[in-house]
Amino acid sequence: MDNIYQKVNEGIGGAYERIAYSNIIKKIAKKYNCQTILEHNATYIAGIPGFNSCLLAQAGLKVTITVHSRDYQDTLQAWRLLGLADKAKIIEWNDDFQTPFSDNEFDFVWNHLAFEHYQNPLPLVQEMKRISKKVVMNLTLSPFNIGFPLHWLIHKIARKPWDHGYFKNTLISTMEKKHQEAGLKIIESGGCDVPPWMDTVDAKMGESMTYLDHSPKFIRDNWVWCSADPKIKNHWLIKMLWSWEKNMPEWFRRAVAHHLYTASLK
Repeated sequence: MDNIYQKVNEGIGGAYERIAYSNIIKKIAKKYNCQTILEHNATYIAGIPGFNSCLLAQAGLKVTITVHSRDYQDTLQAWRLLGLADKAKIIEWNDDFQTPFSDNEFDFVWNHLAFEHYQNPLPLVQEMKRISKKVVMNLTLSPFNIGFPLHWLIHKIARKPWDHGYFKNTLISTMEKKHQEAGLKIIESGGCDVPPWMDTVDAKMGESMTYLDHSPKFIRDNWVWCSADPKIKNHWLIKMLWSWEKNMPEWFRRAVAHHLYTASLK
């Protein structure tokens, strides 16, 4: 299995990110007795498309995923490669404002890095509310981490169009406002994913987002991080980082986290 994990190597940053936000989702799901969960518009994390819910599926939640056509086949491949395809229902779907699901079909509806990509994300939240029975949650890319402005500058220097959404829609205040406009009751907001290094957003080195891919083989082969690997969740480094994050003051966590989130009840 180690060779398979190497093929889906997220690097320690990608693996820790998935573990951090999955821990929050699992905590909220447990509190409100949520069993069915939809990730509506699964996105790229650490170069792996549509794999954000892998830890939720491994935790026994009944997972459904919608993913846009661009990433659909790659998403299927990632789940199959790690032997998790039978633990999630993966649906190719491109319209985030209108889904094929019934009212109240899922206990918990969430997404990551989708909210800020719409100039007006209210229709997205409204659709998420319609198909959720209990919880709606959005996560965004935090603009406060030092990696965000640096990455913005790189885009400017390279004359590359900015493709990380609207700044104002990355903010907790905007998420809370749109949740309230949709008639949702906010239960929790905050920062998550706070390792002691800056967020590189989607920066690459030699076409890889896992920077030690270009190290000598003996280093590369021993620095494999895949969040789906049970050993990773219990690794001393991951446990230490999560312990630090949990015990940070909330104001500090919001200021330095790589991601921000708001969760609400219907």
